[in-house]
Amino acid sequence: MFAPLRIIAGDPVLRLGAFSIILLGVFISSIGPYQSLIGIEVFGLSDGAYALVFVTGSSLSLLVSLAVGIITDRTARRRRAVVFAASAAMSGALVMLSLRSLPAFLLAHMLIFPLGSTLFGQIFTMTRLAASVHPEAARAGVQSAVRALFALPFLLVLPLWALAFAAGAPLLSVYAASAAAAAGILAIFLWRWPRDGTANWPDIASGLAPGKALGELAAPPVLARALLLAVVHGGIALYLVLTGLILSGVPGRDAGDVALFVALVAGCEMPVMLIAPRLLPRFGINGVILGAVCLYALFLLAFPLLAAGPFVWALIVPAACGAGVMLSMPILYIQDMMAARPGAGGALVSLVGLGGQVASAGVFALGSAIGGYGAASALGAMTVASAGALLFWIDRRARSGARAKA
Repeated sequence: MFAPLRIIAGDPVLRLGAFSIILLGVFISSIGPYQSLIGIEVFGLSDGAYALVFVTGSSLSLLVSLAVGIITDRTARRRRAVVFAASAAMSGALVMLSLRSLPAFLLAHMLIFPLGSTLFGQIFTMTRLAASVHPEAARAGVQSAVRALFALPFLLVLPLWALAFAAGAPLLSVYAASAAAAAGILAIFLWRWPRDGTANWPDIASGLAPGKALGELAAPPVLARALLLAVVHGGIALYLVLTGLILSGVPGRDAGDVALFVALVAGCEMPVMLIAPRLLPRFGINGVILGAVCLYALFLLAFPLLAAGPFVWALIVPAACGAGVMLSMPILYIQDMMAARPGAGGALVSLVGLGGQVASAGVFALGSAIGGYGAASALGAMTVASAGALLFWIDRRARSGARAKA
């Protein structure tokens, strides 16, 4: 289980990638659980208005991810793209810290942060390339370990926010930590990461015209799987939106409970991510994803029902077991599917995450309009389970067709 961590610790470039993903975890764990609270409770947005902000920002992020993936594959100049994205992420946080207003919130979350939203996919692309110099059998474990390290800040940082909020810190102070984290990522790729063309792994520019590269991404087998994985990932995004709203709406609970719950889930996700690759030879990646999705759907159904009582804390285990697989295995799935186009694979990783945000925003808006946050959670459970089952069916049918042709 710890062999991938030893590989990362012994490789200077992978260490930089791991530190970058940890800093990105600090960035997202500071903002993610609280942005809905900030938009709705601090700046007075309605549920529908917040959903519109969420969808607008996520839609721009999708377009940026596509453009970055196509350009970086065509030119193999990946480091510059990470520097730009990290600069945008830092700038959005600094805008919020400086202006502290609704216009600043709209500007940051609808325009500036989306320009930096490709960081997640780009860092995974860079670490996949860096890991390509190691034995093939070890690469899946290395990628899962990198994804597990992304969860580490959720375990360590969120309890600190719980203490800070209990001491009277304003919610907007989360942007200070996010600005510092983005600045750290910027420094790593600006001054420490190997310059484009000088690394010890092969990264050949594809030279593909944008239309042809986009056609590869839009091929029906690729697009259908990416969309289904986006809906699956939407369950995670929906949970991050609903956790703050559901728990803070229970008498006696506050932002500290939100931080503690998210932190404990994230902490339990880490060993799941490290163990999950060992399940692949027996169940296959499709079976592992389907099992995790069904478990997570049960969590989403139970969460609003148990939020007011002590048994809500028992839901940490199924939430972590489902989310740990749902957050790590789709990355391997996509990167294997797009092995010849690492930039496009990174773009699809971002597209799945960002598409999940769009899907979760739609589920949130529809569910909350029908029956409040509980209905949104139940609708999310049904949507996620359906997408996971359909993905399993498509791949099973494809394998059966391939065997029949053989």
